[in-house]
Formats: sequence, structure tokens, C-alpha cells
Amino acid sequence: MDGLPRERELPFGSNSVQHGTAVFEGIRMYAAPAGPALFRLDAHLQRLLDSAALLGIPHAYDLDALRRHVRDAAAGSGLDSAYVRPVLYTREARLGVNLQDFRFTLGTEIWALPADDTPPRPLRVTVSPWCRPSRSSFAVRAKATGTYVVSALARTRAAADGFDDAVQLDPDSGRVAESTIANVFLVRDGRLVTPWLEDSVLAGITRDTVLTLAGDLGIETSEAPVLPGDLLAADEVFLTGTASGLVPVAGLDTRTYPAVRPVTDALGRAYRRAVLGDGPHRPSWLTPVSRPTPSTSRL
Repeated sequence: MDGLPRERELPFGSNSVQHGTAVFEGIRMYAAPAGPALFRLDAHLQRLLDSAALLGIPHAYDLDALRRHVRDAAAGSGLDSAYVRPVLYTREARLGVNLQDFRFTLGTEIWALPADDTPPRPLRVTVSPWCRPSRSSFAVRAKATGTYVVSALARTRAAADGFDDAVQLDPDSGRVAESTIANVFLVRDGRLVTPWLEDSVLAGITRDTVLTLAGDLGIETSEAPVLPGDLLAADEVFLTGTASGLVPVAGLDTRTYPAVRPVTDALGRAYRRAVLGDGPHRPSWLTPVSRPTPSTSRL
């Protein structure tokens, strides 16, 4: 936690605990050949700043300060492969919903992940009765802790019904928005489509990465309105998220997709190369994490 590197406890009465008043990011650190590196760090941190602005959260950080904090936390973890979550939150144990009344600070949690090249298991998903928040009731571009109860509702219901995940719809248009914690892509006749941002869709960093990689591979792409029927008629469907990467969908409700997924597999290979710094290299996508030298660590 910022200014309290050994502090691991958050007051139970904290406004962020009681009301979910916090914004966060999820960032992957990969064990790249040249050493551990954070993938698309600045894009994630800019979205964290944007989320705070959308919710009116006051804080004292700019992009450089956030970058230093997250890199230091990642380096201090001693890990090579990890999920890194910076959070802007308040420790103040007071009730209230005017966020300008609270002091927000930065904390970063880090979870170790295996450096595993095993392809993810294809998922069976269902269309959830629980929709995403409406654009008229919440700033849907903000990645806020409190709104994840909506994801929890949909995922819990899907699991109870025997599915791995759920597709959630926009409550106003009835179109496909995203899954509980990932963006949705479909492939039809070799063309890649993902729901446009006019609906209740978080502009995922992995989503943006996949669209860029698809362009590199010469795959036709489109951000467009997507109906549930479009998913059922697709040749391939996959999900994208920072923690999971690209995850193929085996079936949607009673529809089973072909086991051969040429576009999904090609993009999965390109994504894996990108996060490890292999293939067409974009220097801004990888931020090296320097380990403290033994002499420095003893100071």
C-alpha cells in the first residue's frame, strides 16, 4: 500500500469495503525471455486514471507515479509470472457516498501465476438473465469494484446451471455486451466481430490487443452490434481478458461449436508471442521489471 509497504490490513469500516468505492486494474506480468515484464502497463494505468475521473474519485497520482508504484511492487514481489492489481481506494472508516469527502490512496496486490503454456480449456457458456449495467445508470467505461457484484450474480447463476461462464446483454438494446469478466468475440466466415462500445461494454485492453493482432494477421475485423442469434450462428466464439488471455468457447446453451478453431488458434498463438516479446515487437507493450541487486536490497 502506498506509503505503507508492509501494511496488509484494511479497516472493515473502510468506505471502499462498505460501499465498493474503489477503481482498479488487472495487469499481467509474464516470464519473458529477457526477464519479467508487465504487459501494456501504461494502457492499464491510463484506464485506471480514466475510471477515477469518471467516478469523481480524488487522488494525487499521475501516470508516472502510478507506473513507479506498480513497477516497484512487481519487482519487490520477486515473481516472474503474476497477476498484478493496483487499486485506488480509501482507508477511511466513514460512511457516505460523496467521494470528494474521502482521501484515496493506491494499493497493489500481486498473485503468483504459473508460467504455463498449456492452452486454456474451452468453456461452455449461457446467456444470463442478468444484464450489464445500463449506460444511463452507471459509467460503464469505469472499472469499479462495486459493479462486479453484477458479474458475480451472472457467474453464480451460470455455475448453478452447469455452465462455466455467462454472456451478459446490454439492458437497453438487448444486444450482446460481454461475459462476466471478459470481452466476447465471434468468427463468421473468417471475419472477426466483437460488440461495439456503444453498448454496455468495457473497453478491454486484451480486446484492443486482439483487434491489433488480427490486423497484423490480415484478418478482417469489425466492432459492431451483436445479437444473441449472431453468437449462435458463429463458427467460432472466444473470450478475452487480462487474467485469462484468449479462451475458446465450446458451446453456448444448446449450441456446440466446431472443435477446429483456425482463427481463434491463430490469434492465440499471436497473443502468446506478443506477451513474451516475440514476433512483431511493439516496445510500448512490454515494461521490464528490474530486480533489485543483492547490494541494493540490503541498503
